[in-house]
Amino acid sequence: MLCCLLVTAAVPAWAEPVDSVQVRITDNGGTSGVLLDRMSRSMQVVAEQLFLDKDSVNINAARGDYERLLAEVGDRVLTGYRMESVSVSAGSVTAIDMRVAPWSAAVDDVFVDLQFSGVEPGSAEFLKARLPQLQNRIENIIKGSSVDASDWAGGILRRLVRSEVEEKLPEFKAAVDVVREDERTVVQVVIYPVGQLVQNVDYSMTSESIPNLLLLDLKQHYAQKADALRGLPVEYVKRHQAELENLLLTDLQNEKSVKLHNLAPAVKLVPGGTLGVEINMGSDKYKIWFEGYGDIGRDEDNISGRAHFGKFISDRDEIFGEVGVTLDDVDWDFSAGYARHWGKATLSYMRRSPNAENVFRGEYDFTSKWRLRTEYFSDTDTTEIAVRYRIHEFLSAEYVYSNDKPYFRIVGNL
Repeated sequence: MLCCLLVTAAVPAWAEPVDSVQVRITDNGGTSGVLLDRMSRSMQVVAEQLFLDKDSVNINAARGDYERLLAEVGDRVLTGYRMESVSVSAGSVTAIDMRVAPWSAAVDDVFVDLQFSGVEPGSAEFLKARLPQLQNRIENIIKGSSVDASDWAGGILRRLVRSEVEEKLPEFKAAVDVVREDERTVVQVVIYPVGQLVQNVDYSMTSESIPNLLLLDLKQHYAQKADALRGLPVEYVKRHQAELENLLLTDLQNEKSVKLHNLAPAVKLVPGGTLGVEINMGSDKYKIWFEGYGDIGRDEDNISGRAHFGKFISDRDEIFGEVGVTLDDVDWDFSAGYARHWGKATLSYMRRSPNAENVFRGEYDFTSKWRLRTEYFSDTDTTEIAVRYRIHEFLSAEYVYSNDKPYFRIVGNL
């Protein structure tokens, strides 16, 4: 028995190497988990270099020395914080617990200044809505941290903001700066567009359902909304085209004048350096327009006007009346007719008095700006073929080829 005890005493304690290290840093509860995790990762590197593959028995034997060493390193690495305590428990998995505290004051007043540079204020609002939690996340991360840790805390915020902007707004970049103003910490976030930008806006609001004069106030109001898209990246507009169209459409549908006149707005965006914003204020109930004509190349009846009053009796069928006047001798005409609509094409027949004239009209809208018209007048056996270009809501130009005499027409769209 004595021999066995002597042999056992002669064998050294079994050495257990360190396979992994777990560093956990805590404070009094003021510093955010994001910053504490960043501190833990920094000290994790140091601890792994010290302890991995080392004999845990020897580490425990010199525990006090290792704890003092880690405290000294932590004081240098974790700027803005001091080590209050360090505990090392060595084993196959070596656990290191550290408790820290700010050098001086902690951040208790945070202001996040989130700005969108290069875009209009109206666009900045819905861009900001795509980052709904960003400001709160920034505040939660920085609040409670040491005021002296702004440099490396700012680096964490930069990575956070850039990552979120890249995910939610990939057509934008972000710059982040953290400064101390008096007793307040200010985090300035500037988000700016990159790539090809919308430099100009080609905006129009037209209607053949009611006179354009009735839309003047609405037109000016939505011109401002259209201008708010200036400065956005073209790729952003392409990616969110349907959403942007729907935003404008929803606002239009809630307008009192739109509801009053039973209008059904349609919005179309044409992305590009010059952004097209086309709003058509149509109606499936009626069609009313007033036009004035000034003809160049005709000697007679070269100043005239026409008013159209139509009522839809189905999705495609319209009955209407027209009143025309020529100013040379103030000669009036009155028409009653029927029109059939197929998308961009319209065929019409009307009976015009007092000359008991039959008028046949065909129209085709190639785009919102270009229209082809052909018209036959039985009283004078005249056929006209015309191409019209809409310059803007209140002015169009039309070239008319007639078997009577070709001419050029300026059209005022009232």
